[in-house]
Amino acid sequence: MSTSGVKQPTYPVVDVFAGPGGLGEGFSALPGDSDRRKFRNVASIETDEFSHRTLLLRHFVRGFRQDEVPDDYYSYLKGEIKLRELFGRHEPRYIDAQNSALRITLGAQNHAKVKKLLKQRLGDASRWVLVGGPPCQAYSLVGRSRMMGDPDFEKDERHFLYQEYLRLIVDHSPPVFVMENVKGLLSATIDDEPIIKRIVADLSQPNAALKHRPNGLSYRLYSLSQAEAPSSDVEPLPEPTASSLYVKVESEV
Repeated sequence: MSTSGVKQPTYPVVDVFAGPGGLGEGFSALPGDSDRRKFRNVASIETDEFSHRTLLLRHFVRGFRQDEVPDDYYSYLKGEIKLRELFGRHEPRYIDAQNSALRITLGAQNHAKVKKLLKQRLGDASRWVLVGGPPCQAYSLVGRSRMMGDPDFEKDERHFLYQEYLRLIVDHSPPVFVMENVKGLLSATIDDEPIIKRIVADLSQPNAALKHRPNGLSYRLYSLSQAEAPSSDVEPLPEPTASSLYVKVESEV
């Protein structure tokens, strides 16, 4: 209980392109009052099978109060019981985890499904956070070095999967979003133009980027690792500084 005697709210988090759930894990680690977490992951979306297994397990564990994680979990980590047995002993928590840790491929083929699902998971929440990052392969230094000889490299659809992130922003108008970049994003180019310029401009005006009817939705962007706010004139930066996060903290509708 807080000092005022009133329980502080917990804020929903939607995590897309979640991988094994690092960003969502970070938000969930912030404690609230009475051992309640300040943020709760209502939906995490990932397509990779092995990443999703980790995601599911962590959602299962976070379904318990921080001081009530069962001994069975630690027995599983020690190899004393199987994962199936762990989930079976705590079936309600397992079902909750299945409903929030979702194995779905983001893209046009599942857009309507994801839109409906997130509306259901968010309910009438007005204060929540969208987090996620673009797929790493097309932007990363390793991926670019591997694909540099490929004539179709600059047409790789993974360059533009961040637009699915834009569609989620347009659909749900999150009051706050965090977009993680990867090492290589700030120096990546498409047709000799820095991709970061396009991404920053698109995140600032998502409706315009997707050629939707303007409705006044716009965002001010801030860097979590640099003092200056990024702008559409941002220049590619040396790779040691390319671990920035960009966060939208304000919208105008």
